[in-house]
Amino acid sequence: MGGLIVGVVGVVLTIVYARKAERLNSIRKRLDWADLQAAASDLSQKIRADFNPVAVVTPGLTGATFANLLVTDFPGQPPVYVGIRTWKAADHSSGLSSESIRIETKKWIVEIPASVTALIESQGDILIVDDFAMSGDFLEMLRSEMVAAGFGPERIHSCSLAVTKVAIKNHKSPDYYWWIADDDEFYFPWGKAR
Repeated sequence: MGGLIVGVVGVVLTIVYARKAERLNSIRKRLDWADLQAAASDLSQKIRADFNPVAVVTPGLTGATFANLLVTDFPGQPPVYVGIRTWKAADHSSGLSSESIRIETKKWIVEIPASVTALIESQGDILIVDDFAMSGDFLEMLRSEMVAAGFGPERIHSCSLAVTKVAIKNHKSPDYYWWIADDDEFYFPWGKAR
């Protein structure tokens, strides 16, 4: 009889702790390097099923970190055009270059190399990659700037490692993403999501 009670208690505790572990995993607050590599592999497979980009455009170093993991799985490893992203409130955020596509959001000033416009003549698709899409405003603005520069809207695709429910709800999420976050209260290997 004692063995039966111990067995039942063991099953109940296993179920309770399994549910607790699932809940904790769903609200985890950190993505590590293994997550980034898994995300790059998963996303590159999905993207390659739809198209092969001739180039990747990213707003700054954090997006470039993820973009470099992503492009290793693309045929010919397309070039990655890395922008300069500065925090708008920073003292050094004033005009960085006249040879760039400049985009201002509520938080950032981003300057994409103007040399990306040389790709207008190519017939391939362009992939915009960032680490995090909080509102989706930046992706929408960059897409608009690239269309204004002469890119066909059907040639421009977007991807991010993480996206918020807000961006998805407002129909401003990237075309491809790996993880849905409730907000920006989580960390990448390089620091807090912004």
